[in-house]
Amino acid sequence: MAALALADPAGDIAAKQTQADSVKSEIDRLNMQMEAKVESYNAANVQLAKIQGSIQENQQKLTQASQTLSVTQSRLNDRVTSIYRNGNVGMLDVLMDTSNLNDFLSTYDMLSKLSEQDRNDVEQIKMLKSQIEAEQSKLDSDKSSQESLVSQLASDKNDIEASINVRQQKLASINTDITTLQQQEQQQAEANQAALQQQLQQQAAATYNSDSGSSSGGGGGSSSAPPAPHAGGVVGIAMQYLGVPYVWAGASPSGFDCSGLVMYVYRQVGISLPHSAAAQYSAGTPISYNQLSPGDLVFFGYGSIEHVGIYIGGGRMIHAPYPGTVVQISPISGGGSYRGACRL
Repeated sequence: MAALALADPAGDIAAKQTQADSVKSEIDRLNMQMEAKVESYNAANVQLAKIQGSIQENQQKLTQASQTLSVTQSRLNDRVTSIYRNGNVGMLDVLMDTSNLNDFLSTYDMLSKLSEQDRNDVEQIKMLKSQIEAEQSKLDSDKSSQESLVSQLASDKNDIEASINVRQQKLASINTDITTLQQQEQQQAEANQAALQQQLQQQAAATYNSDSGSSSGGGGGSSSAPPAPHAGGVVGIAMQYLGVPYVWAGASPSGFDCSGLVMYVYRQVGISLPHSAAAQYSAGTPISYNQLSPGDLVFFGYGSIEHVGIYIGGGRMIHAPYPGTVVQISPISGGGSYRGACRL
């Protein structure tokens, strides 16, 4: 019997698969970093919006103080002009306009009190204006710092995204190699099977001097995906967005991140939530893992809350995992990165 060609690329496939698993682990780790960075970006934007709101309020106060100061200064000039027909009246002018010392003292005393009172009003308003301007300067500085933080977080996100893209390209190349090796393995197996069949036929012909026969048969099966889970309320709403792509900082049916999906779904039942997983946790009432029921929020992260999903029952949740994925249903567990749950 001739020797069969038994070249087997299985060893190469195993090595490539190990390499692919390593790259996948790197991508998973980077995706977790990405999710944490996205949530930090969302929280930073929430804080920036608060600062911008405070700046608006402070600018209104500053405008009011400036207007009041102008009115008070104008009123002071008008009152002095009304009494003496001049904005500036000296002691000699008062003396010349009075017939005796008593009139002089009375008139000058009234002028002094009038000027002192209005001068105090002006100084108080100037002080208020100065305080508001100082607060405005601080808020402008806070805004600048917060904008720098938002910009840095966006830059960090882009760096992580670039790293993920490089590894995804590497993984795609490895998977192509694996596919090629698997095809070679299949072709080799088919060639070996054909050679073996030929040898058996030749042996049978030599021994029994008869034609060999062959038979073939086949069979098939079918499977169907399990039906989609059914739930009402927010769960039913969230189910409508299965398959929507993950979009960094997304909060609409064109694309969601994790907290953006939760915010959008709950808004449709009249509940307003911030675009931040950590802030959403603070918005609800904490509950234990054993108390979970459909519609509750579940949170995950290492060190801080970095991810959120909507519990749908049966130990599963609907969520937007990370870039490159879509809104989907996944299992949860009481350990690992699980941080807690809340009910709204």
